[in-house]
Amino acid sequence: MLIKPRKLLDRATTTVYALTIMFAFCGLFLVPSGQSILSNLLVVSGVFGLLNYFVGGNRDVFFIDRRLLWAFMFYAAIILLNRVVHGDQYGIMRGLFYVSIFSLMMPKNKIILSLGWVAIVAGGIGLGLLSVWQFKSGLIRVEGFTNAILFSQAALILAILNWCAFSQSKENDIIKYIALFSMMSSIVALYFSQSRGVWLALGGVIIIHVIYKGFHKPVKYTIIALLLAASMGGIYQTNTIVQDRVADAASDIRGIEGGTYYSSWGLRVVAWESAWLGFLNSPIIGVGTDGFTAVKEQQVAQGLVSPLVMDPALVHAHSQYMQNLVVRGLIGIFGLLIFIFYPMKLLVEKTGWGSLYMMIPLSISICAFSDVPFEHQNVLYLYSLSLIFAWCATEFTIKENQS
Repeated sequence: MLIKPRKLLDRATTTVYALTIMFAFCGLFLVPSGQSILSNLLVVSGVFGLLNYFVGGNRDVFFIDRRLLWAFMFYAAIILLNRVVHGDQYGIMRGLFYVSIFSLMMPKNKIILSLGWVAIVAGGIGLGLLSVWQFKSGLIRVEGFTNAILFSQAALILAILNWCAFSQSKENDIIKYIALFSMMSSIVALYFSQSRGVWLALGGVIIIHVIYKGFHKPVKYTIIALLLAASMGGIYQTNTIVQDRVADAASDIRGIEGGTYYSSWGLRVVAWESAWLGFLNSPIIGVGTDGFTAVKEQQVAQGLVSPLVMDPALVHAHSQYMQNLVVRGLIGIFGLLIFIFYPMKLLVEKTGWGSLYMMIPLSISICAFSDVPFEHQNVLYLYSLSLIFAWCATEFTIKENQS
């Protein structure tokens, strides 16, 4: 029997949406040019979604409550405004626009979520295997096909998503242990990336989660906290990579105290000082990307900051908060806070303070102190699509529980 055109369009739309979600979690950081491929998939999916909604008349979509998407669009609008005034990252604005259209038209079909979970598990295992292969091949800090910091941020997000999968699979031991293995694989990738800021973010979300759970089950989580502390101590005592990275951080701090800034954290301090002075120079709308280098040159000429601020490694402020202050001003930092913390608020409303989903924006908010995850399109995609997926999974679970 022939399939009716509208039914065929709906199936095709569901297929391309599922492929896009799967690639975001199991492909974006595992193949070269992953962000370009995902951009194309988002555009194709968005077009199919629009056709399916307006031409096919299939109006059953996930996002009836669109508050999460408004946060994305609001941040994109701020980037657009800043770009018109004095330059800004076109890729950020475009990426958020793609994700928003994609999400608005996402058909409400459980298969998309089911395949998404499969991709999350496969993606975590893939990152772990890739990191081991790169390390065995002689790469000291594994980086996937981007760089070590961005790769570690992807590993962090996938570790949290697999943590979610593990916590929701208590009735199926096979799925539960596969998700646990994938979570540990993501942590292996995070470990081999040697990104200290992301290590701190993972530690931060674990500590916050344990403290929260401890209020409800104090004995159990006190024991868990002690075991975690003992494990961390054991890892530090026996692992040269961790020891070396901690020693490097301590050396950087001693150097900064002695006035030596040519180190990883020393250059960050110089970048933060320059960004703060640039923000004070233009507090409302910032200096824009067009004025970023000129402001630094002026600061060096006036002796306000170290000439190290012109180091090629400091193409940004090495803190998302400072980056938004200097490039986008108070308007930009307000948009950033909405982009990070409003989704967290919404997820807490739906799933409660103990929700693991809210750990996604929380973890990135910690990473953002020492790096600029949202200036890179691949991390921006993974972050925003993870929130989209968490929102849809929560909506579907709530609906199933009510029926």
